[in-house]
Amino acid sequence: MRHLLTHASGLPPFRLFYRISGTVENRLDSVYATPLDTLPETRYNYSDIGLILLGKLVESVTGQALDAYVNRTVFGPLGMNSTCFKPPDSLIKRLVPTEVDAEGREGVIRGTVHDGNAFSLGGVAGHAGLFSTAADLAVFSQMMLNKGVYRDSLIFQPETVELFTRRANLIPGSSRCLGWDSPAGEASAGIYASSSSFGHTGYTGTSLWINPDSQLIVILLTNAVHPNREWKYPKYFDWRQRIHSAVYECFPHPRRNPELELLARWASGSQ
Repeated sequence: MRHLLTHASGLPPFRLFYRISGTVENRLDSVYATPLDTLPETRYNYSDIGLILLGKLVESVTGQALDAYVNRTVFGPLGMNSTCFKPPDSLIKRLVPTEVDAEGREGVIRGTVHDGNAFSLGGVAGHAGLFSTAADLAVFSQMMLNKGVYRDSLIFQPETVELFTRRANLIPGSSRCLGWDSPAGEASAGIYASSSSFGHTGYTGTSLWINPDSQLIVILLTNAVHPNREWKYPKYFDWRQRIHSAVYECFPHPRRNPELELLARWASGSQ
């Protein structure tokens, strides 16, 4: 599990499982049969496949569907009523579009998961498919800052939060925690995030960074791949880092983390 959570398993980043005809079970069989690219703990390689396997592991251990389990144990107790997999049609006006004619589908992708593999697996998967709002993510983030507690609800034990949000150090030089990432180098978290910060980014243009030292949360939700992913490159990565930095600059005397660097385009002033 630690290998999967830190992307040190040796699994490849992804395969186009949505191109496999037949049932969800056919595609899952292919997921389970995916060969390793490398031996475990030899290099960091972000793997959607590893996260899909983790989602199925949760289902196997709990005896519940992944979406039902996280709703019962996390989203429900936190009152995250706008967070779900497979949102109903009644919410379509609140949902932003992502790509057009992509991931094996035709037309505008809106109201369904963007990721083609997650869509072909029924819309619920360990690597993609969750819809949420900034308000709901703020509640979740505050719970993480509170070491697993929010109001009267204990979601995680404090020891669990601490374990998952510190660097795992399975691979030298890797910034990965268990499930989470930590800031390093030209971090998307900006240049002011403390070394104890943790967060994650999403392919379609989302990110969440939590700083326990300053008690600061930065939530960025965009549809940067709309109308297609070419619109995302390369400037999205530049302004994502700059936005995270700008939030810290709204407060007096932000302290730059000497271990973090501006992306070259910002550092040179050529943006």
